[in-house]
Amino acid sequence: MRRYTRLVAPLVGLLLIAAGAGTAWACMVPVFRYALERWPADPYLVYVFQRGDLSAEANQALDRLKDASVVKRPDGVVDLWITDLAKGEPEDLAADVWKKYGEKGDPLIVVQYPRMIGMPVEVFWGPLTDETVTLLLDSPTRRMVAKRLLEGDTTVFVMVDSGDAAKDEAAQKLLGEELARMEKLIELPEVEDGQWDDPVYDTEGAPVLKVAFSVVRLSRKDPAERAFLDMLLGCEPDLKDEAEPVVFPIFGRGRLLCALVGEGIGRENIEEICAFLTAPCSCQVKYQNPGVDMLMDVHWDAALAGEPSAIPEVAVPPLTGLAKFAEAAGEKVPPEAGAGEADAGAPAGVLAALASRPVVIGSAAGVAGLAIVALVSMVIWKRGKRAEV
Repeated sequence: MRRYTRLVAPLVGLLLIAAGAGTAWACMVPVFRYALERWPADPYLVYVFQRGDLSAEANQALDRLKDASVVKRPDGVVDLWITDLAKGEPEDLAADVWKKYGEKGDPLIVVQYPRMIGMPVEVFWGPLTDETVTLLLDSPTRRMVAKRLLEGDTTVFVMVDSGDAAKDEAAQKLLGEELARMEKLIELPEVEDGQWDDPVYDTEGAPVLKVAFSVVRLSRKDPAERAFLDMLLGCEPDLKDEAEPVVFPIFGRGRLLCALVGEGIGRENIEEICAFLTAPCSCQVKYQNPGVDMLMDVHWDAALAGEPSAIPEVAVPPLTGLAKFAEAAGEKVPPEAGAGEADAGAPAGVLAALASRPVVIGSAAGVAGLAIVALVSMVIWKRGKRAEV
């Protein structure tokens, strides 16, 4: 039997305690909008192992990684570490990676979650080829998610199918109905004149500030989405082996908040996620907030500045709505789209580690904000993740 932990009472208690002091330090910009405009995505660690000179194809693949690296551009999405085995054995962190993956041969790419997570977890690997680099940097579903976020969606809920049609349709129906309800109920915090004197944040600027949730369906069997699913399903223990649908709320610049599994895809969990992401951003420092970034090769600053070429183009089948699930209530339902399918599998525990990772900050206000955010993170993680009893 599966049990879902509830921590609603402690959360309400802490919020009430903090309410008296909260107005002094709370930023009224909603979490999702602050994250989109002010939280750069963390680069993924990419280890390349070669042995002497590379082939023309491998060189081309390596050049693409270099072009996407933090060395070549301020918004680089990979932190690239190259080891030439012909010059000696790997050292330091690269030695640990090579010890685990060296039997795969070379030239080889091994990818880990961003360094800021504080734990070396491999998420993806493959030969140093153009195809592997393409899988790592880009996919139709990631382009779709990025495009929707840049067009103003509050959060894009990526639902990874279980393969059981009945379970998947039921989860999609519930998710669509609840998100439609939340769109109608949520009111964004008002930003008073002079409260936020920062030209970066503009309630009148693009994208339009609104409450809009959408759903993207993702199957597990399309090779084009293999790396993305490795990133998603590697963030929690045993997700790759789940026989249940899994939902991942993504906001900001591709930041994954948590994973909801099976029965955890419930109305209260969805409501808490929507409320958290549309609430005032109490902790403005990114690493005091829950979540882990997905690798999306998007020029976010340029796109937000209005450069059309920076907004991802998406070639996907026509979108189909979920309106049939809420017609009786007259509610607007977020669209969903069938996207790629992929095999996935990666070591896990990233979100769990983030939820328990200690953070040192230097003010009472920051501590209060961190306490609330940490508890919200714990609530979402505990209730979204199943426990066996």
